[in-house]
Amino acid sequence: MFELLKTFVVVYETRNFSVAAKQMFKTQPTISVQIQKLETELGFKLFERKGKQLILPTKQAEFLYPKVVDSLNSLASVFAQAKNAKNFKTDCVLACSNTTGVHLLPTIMGQLIEHFPFIAFEIKIMNSQEVIDAVEANKAHIGLIEKAIVSPLIQKEFVYKDELVLAGDIDSDFWILRENDSGMYYINETYLYSNHLNPQIIKANNSEMILALLENNIGKSIISKLALTDTLNWQELAPEYRYRDLFIIQNVQSPYPETAAVYDVIKDLLIQLSEETDA
Repeated sequence: MFELLKTFVVVYETRNFSVAAKQMFKTQPTISVQIQKLETELGFKLFERKGKQLILPTKQAEFLYPKVVDSLNSLASVFAQAKNAKNFKTDCVLACSNTTGVHLLPTIMGQLIEHFPFIAFEIKIMNSQEVIDAVEANKAHIGLIEKAIVSPLIQKEFVYKDELVLAGDIDSDFWILRENDSGMYYINETYLYSNHLNPQIIKANNSEMILALLENNIGKSIISKLALTDTLNWQELAPEYRYRDLFIIQNVQSPYPETAAVYDVIKDLLIQLSEETDA
């Protein structure tokens, strides 16, 4: 149909089968056959012969011509775009815990974008368990989490050694915790249990809220040293509580082979960043 419509446009503009044939580098019989075929498919005549050479368009042809020209131009643009690989990017959803998404991923994102120009990245911040659930369900291609897990569906690898500190009003009776599924909740809960502490608890499901409370001298909490601000009071933890491992994960049955290279590059960049921080 595409070739038939192109022939129709040229014949309409030239009003002559012979001239149309020359412009399209075809024989006159071929042009005639294509017009006849198009008329058969449409169910009405497009041209009337006037003498040996001249042909005149019918009312139907006059109606169709501008619309067919617009359609062919649109198709030409679509085909040109289809040839351009830049128009076909692979989606890659990065699901990140708060610490990894806010403080680590931005430091390597420029390198990722440069390394993978045909990847369309989407970053989602959630707690560690939500990241795990998203990767298991293939709703995220790659995850960055703050707690150790064991899952037959998940490939997990170490990427960063994160230093932890006790921040806020150290003498406060209040201890601020994240929600139960958060990696930071597990860290704080383990510290309280191991040290036989039973403070009054304030819960917040958002790390920015916790930082705001701490900066206003409301309570204390163990947080990543990466999250410290210039105005926040803090102190080091005992060696056994001072560090935690951060991990990169992906689904072992992932249907997205295009993102496997992204996984490897993120892993290598974060390991390098961790080594530079320790140096």
